[in-house]
Amino acid sequence: MGNKCPPCKKGAPGWMVTFGDMMALLLTFFVLLLSFAQLDIVKFEDASGSLQDAFGVQTLQQVNPMPTGETMMATDFQQQIVLVHLKEKLEVILQNETDNGEAEVIELENGFMVRMTFDQLFDDSLQIRKSIKPKVQQIATLLAEVPNMVFVSGNTDNQPPNPNGLYANNWALSAAMASSMVNYLAKEGGVEPSRLQARGLSEYSPVDSNDTEEGRAKNRRLEILISRETPPIGNNQILEKTDFIQAPVDEQ
Repeated sequence: MGNKCPPCKKGAPGWMVTFGDMMALLLTFFVLLLSFAQLDIVKFEDASGSLQDAFGVQTLQQVNPMPTGETMMATDFQQQIVLVHLKEKLEVILQNETDNGEAEVIELENGFMVRMTFDQLFDDSLQIRKSIKPKVQQIATLLAEVPNMVFVSGNTDNQPPNPNGLYANNWALSAAMASSMVNYLAKEGGVEPSRLQARGLSEYSPVDSNDTEEGRAKNRRLEILISRETPPIGNNQILEKTDFIQAPVDEQ
């Protein structure tokens, strides 16, 4: 009797398993390459329209490409970089005031805030003091170079204003504080007015106790919130300042 073939092993041959692994890796690789590729819809439509014109087919169609996840992520990342550098520059400008407890730069979820005490910032007529005006001008110059919204809030302590003064109550006083700063940022600092909002919060957002003079002094303050929010795209007066990141700051 002739020799019989040895019984075949169960399962797929070894070369087939290796070949299948290689095909799976190649498929993954090409899917990855495809995910990196971006199809420029506008250029595609323009090329398609040119071919149609060449063949005598006239079609007028406006193409408004939808933003992709990648472009939105890039915009958000750029905004974050701008805010980080702006915060660092403002911390340098206000270093002395921060050391003296007269100012703070506070990071928030929706941006960051510059907090300055009333006594250090304003005189009795709510004009910015000459001693602090150069630094306020530097702040305004930096704010003018970014597209973000800026919310200015005035805050008071729980003591009523002078009854013989201009302000009937703390609501009016806090609103006047915010308006004075907004007016300066727009007129003297060159910040686009459509990016500015003034808010009077009166005595109802204290950061310290109103039972002591020291606490009341901390509650009398102005807060400038530089928001992650930007004005609507339709506002043609707002331009992105891509060179802001490299802009120098004079250290005091």
